[in-house]
Amino acid sequence: MSSRGVLTPDDVAAPLGFPPERRITAFGGSLSAAIWRFQNKSLYELKNCANQDTDIVGMAITGRHHHTYFGDGRLKWSRVLPAFRMNLVVAQEQPRGLFTSEQPFTYLHVYVPHVMVERVAVESGAINGADTVTLIDPMGSPDPFAESICRQMIREMSRGDDSSRMMIDVLGQQLVIHLIRQHSSVSGSKAFADKTGPGYRDWRLRSAIDYLEAHLGDDIGLDDVAAVVGLSTAHLADLFRQGTGEPPHRWLMNRRLTRACELLADPSLSVTEIAHRCGFASSQHLAAVTRRRLATTPTAYRRQILS
Repeated sequence: MSSRGVLTPDDVAAPLGFPPERRITAFGGSLSAAIWRFQNKSLYELKNCANQDTDIVGMAITGRHHHTYFGDGRLKWSRVLPAFRMNLVVAQEQPRGLFTSEQPFTYLHVYVPHVMVERVAVESGAINGADTVTLIDPMGSPDPFAESICRQMIREMSRGDDSSRMMIDVLGQQLVIHLIRQHSSVSGSKAFADKTGPGYRDWRLRSAIDYLEAHLGDDIGLDDVAAVVGLSTAHLADLFRQGTGEPPHRWLMNRRLTRACELLADPSLSVTEIAHRCGFASSQHLAAVTRRRLATTPTAYRRQILS
């Protein structure tokens, strides 16, 4: 597969080893979508299936599976994904996804040319022609608006006529606009700040997340974060739920676990040191969370990724 050009379902079928259940190409000929049914194995690995010119929107649509995602060789997140939770593979990132489930599940992929993202960002006033925009992975968070668009895409794919191709083109435009507004590097820009409600695009939420990222190993409370961004704790909690789909404490625990998994790839660090760096009370606390969330221990997880 070439590193240039827009990704297609054929490029993904090769590493998966099976064709999509359904597929459609928008009337314009660049954006496309496919539905993949995972049913013959309990573990699938998908890698080397992206390029610098395509953003991939992924959304589980049936079933429930565990998804572990690596970007450019680093673990970014690992969680159980129920239906209609969205994730993104951003252009220029090399992905590796591990999908595990004892039951069949299906996945929708929308392959978006990054030039389309850039064009819409320029036309909306979010950036000028000399700037760039990067989409931000919501990491399996719920997004009701994106879910609505994807449900409409699925209905159009079942029709499969020329009108459906036109509808996919229109729905693709809507999806890209929404991603730029809510899940991109310009989501908090002035082009959107006064025209949209709270959520990911709220600069205060971004500031809160940046603060938490910088203090993962510290014992900080919601009061501390709220004071940094000038909000009440109730307002900040609402912003987190709307922007990430999770309350602050759950988001922080997930982020601490993800960071701990990243550090477990470094054999020079002990499990105790990793636990303290990531804000866990002890190595036993980290082990308890790892067993509950990933059904394994830190030592076993380290052994797996280093092998």
